Amino acid sequence: MKRIKFTELGFKKNLDTLVVCVGLIFLVIGLIAVFGFLNQKLSGLAGLSTTLVLYPQFKNFFYKNYIFWNKRGGSMKLNSKSYSFQFDTIKEVEINNDKLFLDLKNGSIKEFSTKDINPDDLNYLLLILKK
Repeated sequence: MKRIKFTELGFKKNLDTLVVCVGLIFLVIGLIAVFGFLNQKLSGLAGLSTTLVLYPQFKNFFYKNYIFWNKRGGSMKLNSKSYSFQFDTIKEVEINNDKLFLDLKNGSIKEFSTKDINPDDLNYLLLILKK
């Protein structure tokens, strides 16, 4: 069974924002060291800052199934099909025959395959989407 990576976005909810802030501080210190009067040994912080700032962006490539959300909407990828959504545009959510159906208020229906996905993760996904 495949798992879904759930991430609730927000400054207090995950550490990615803190990692980016620390990376930006390292970037400022590293650039001052390169172009300023500080010790040249601190210039390595500029390279480290790039890694810290890009880490939250690249970690999504390691998960086949994920969902990110906040209080307004989110983005999900299930079995290589992705969709960005807002909670106020979703009319109904249901799972039938290993497929997730999102009925939207504009009349369109989004369909995702849920084959080989953990049932506990699907229940949590339904709970999130029915907000």
